[in-house]
Amino acid sequence: MRLKNLAAAGTALVVLTIGAAPFLTSAADHLDSPIVKTQHALDITDIYAFDAANSKNTVLVVDVAPLAGITSPTTFSTTGSYRMNLAPNGSYVANRVYTATFSAGGRDHKQAVTLKLNGTTIASGYTGSTIQVAGGGKLFAGKRDDPFFFDLAGYNKLKDSGYTDPSGLTDAGVDFFAGTNILSIVLELPDAAIGSAANYWATTYQGSTLIDRMGKPALNTVFIDPFKVNANTKDTYNQTAPSGDVAAWDDQFEAVLEFFGNSTGTAELITDLLLPDVLHIDTANLGKSTGTSFTGDKADHILNGRTLAEDVIDLELFVVTGGLDGHAILSSDNVNANDVAFPGTFPYLAAPH
Repeated sequence: MRLKNLAAAGTALVVLTIGAAPFLTSAADHLDSPIVKTQHALDITDIYAFDAANSKNTVLVVDVAPLAGITSPTTFSTTGSYRMNLAPNGSYVANRVYTATFSAGGRDHKQAVTLKLNGTTIASGYTGSTIQVAGGGKLFAGKRDDPFFFDLAGYNKLKDSGYTDPSGLTDAGVDFFAGTNILSIVLELPDAAIGSAANYWATTYQGSTLIDRMGKPALNTVFIDPFKVNANTKDTYNQTAPSGDVAAWDDQFEAVLEFFGNSTGTAELITDLLLPDVLHIDTANLGKSTGTSFTGDKADHILNGRTLAEDVIDLELFVVTGGLDGHAILSSDNVNANDVAFPGTFPYLAAPH
């Protein structure tokens, strides 16, 4: 059974890569649906979960506002809310919801931030500072360097050639996201607050309207409206609770997987792996912020959390061009790391530009 599960996980990575290829022209979850394009401060770009510098703690991250200061604001929404949702292992209904809200500019032009757990305030302070959390842990909210790295121009050259000219990705790589910023919420918690295993996803709201959600990278981008027939289905997907994913989207995922050449049985197996759309957290086996875990630092622990430093693009290029058969045509976009080093200590993301 273990070998079968590992094979399914590897196949899922293959399909995510192949499926994303015609449509992946942005980062993991940047600008993925119509409504987020009108609510940039509530647009989730990426989420992460990894082992803290103190191995007894776990770090949850939500990044929002792509290209902050260019196409997005440099302040958090004062009318919206940002939520980190945790469900017990095996459940997809959150029993611990950490909600961050922000005021207009306050002391020294910083925003006041309040963090609540299931409606009870557990931290308050100002953006750009380390804030202590009741019961242990700490919080940071503010502008940081965007940790996503990728040679977007090289990829577009490959895409525009109909996937026949890989030279754009064999040349010296140029990180499109170098020098760009996002807004980040970083919450470090004792492992006991999460448990030995849990499911994690992030959501943003404007009032009672759910604007965006994210668990695993790029599922909305790849599987929902891939051929640009009805973009509104992307909003519908974002507004689906994980507990409703299988009923609402199972057929859609399987159809897309079968379109890309998978048998019905394989499509069903991969869909079962991908849905519900959450990041699974096994706290004992999470990688550090500068290591790996989602891409599989240990064979039994693939798809566990997600670290900042994982070179997802290199993995995808390796897999899609024959790497699993031992003859990868491409194994790198020659952008092998973030444009600035991750500090490895709180708040873990690099300082903004």
